[in-house]
Amino acid sequence: MSSVPISRETLVSAASATDVEAAWLDRLLLAACEMPVAEGEVAVVAFLVRAVGEIFPTFGVGACLVTPPPRSSSSPDATLPSPGEQRLFKYVPDGEEHRALGVDPTRMFPGFAYERVLEVEPHGTTLHISSDDARVEEHDTPMMHVVRRAALALERGLGLARAHAKATADARELRVLNSHMVQAEKLASLGQIAAGVVHELNNPLTSIVAYTDWLIRKAGPTGDPDSLERLRRIGESSSRILRFTRDLVAYARPSSEVPVPVSIRHVIEQALAFCEHVIAQHGADVERVFGDDVPTVRGMPEQLVQVFVNLFTNACHAMPADGGVLAVSTQLNEERTHVIVFVDDNGHGIATDHLQAIFAPFFTTKVDGRGTGLGLSIVKNIVDNHGAEIRAERSASGGARFVLAFPTAGA
Repeated sequence: MSSVPISRETLVSAASATDVEAAWLDRLLLAACEMPVAEGEVAVVAFLVRAVGEIFPTFGVGACLVTPPPRSSSSPDATLPSPGEQRLFKYVPDGEEHRALGVDPTRMFPGFAYERVLEVEPHGTTLHISSDDARVEEHDTPMMHVVRRAALALERGLGLARAHAKATADARELRVLNSHMVQAEKLASLGQIAAGVVHELNNPLTSIVAYTDWLIRKAGPTGDPDSLERLRRIGESSSRILRFTRDLVAYARPSSEVPVPVSIRHVIEQALAFCEHVIAQHGADVERVFGDDVPTVRGMPEQLVQVFVNLFTNACHAMPADGGVLAVSTQLNEERTHVIVFVDDNGHGIATDHLQAIFAPFFTTKVDGRGTGLGLSIVKNIVDNHGAEIRAERSASGGARFVLAFPTAGA
């Protein structure tokens, strides 16, 4: 068996090619280690295109970055490739800019005779190298070995950039959640202090009511009419405050209720009484429309009051400074199985993309410190525990509308 002689020139040429490829790979490795992954995908692609262009200064080097749009997991084609935004990056030798006028992602360098396109990501980003040199069309050359490794480095860099962006977003979200939790704890502590203060007010208020009643009875029918009227006003106002403070303490106390038949109308009226101050503060009018044939629902009164206190308070915060209208109405559905409650306001309304998110814990569109993002989450939790439903939508006036459906007590 005869062997083919290999000339010294061939061996020297092969060794020289190996040395050149090694030098190219060293430069590519250095560039891969210096990719600015913290600055995002665009910075990574631009950096690597320039690095490869400097390794091959007589070639055109480019990349088409495809950024997929956000996709909902509930979308029927969420698993299919989705067309995204395409952004082109090009690096050409000085004076050769006219060769890189292409806008087609599959042909970025129409001024060169040959263009090789390497897939960096499936259905996505591509790396391009172009020249009048036919070597770009060959597969097994030192140059193409380096270019293929550049495509792998780009894929890795994009993955790291996306991971860094996600980690940064997660850390930011964690800080926001932490601040909301701190605010919620402050409000909980403030609520406990307020409940203690209210409890202490009950004793002197009870005395005022009792002594006022005694003075009225002592004066009798022959007493001064003006003085008797003043005493009656003192007694009525003190009794009203006493009822409010007792209800407030009961409302703040941890609930040990069991479901009982409840009048939704009574619950709404009690919640409106709690919110009387905030309603007056915002100069809002209350419109009530209660259905005549609305039966009771089965539920826990204190928790149901909390539902409507939260809804009414949110409505007031969303209303204009003057001229706000809070409308509450009830009716029985056609099947007579559910009591439907509508809570409408003429405030700024809810953005369409927030209609589902508003029930998530800590989600709020209020300015910092004004809302904890827990109010509607608590509402949703209570409603769900009652086997009821709640949804948010835009009202006819452009404000917000909440629709609640409670099973009737006999359903």
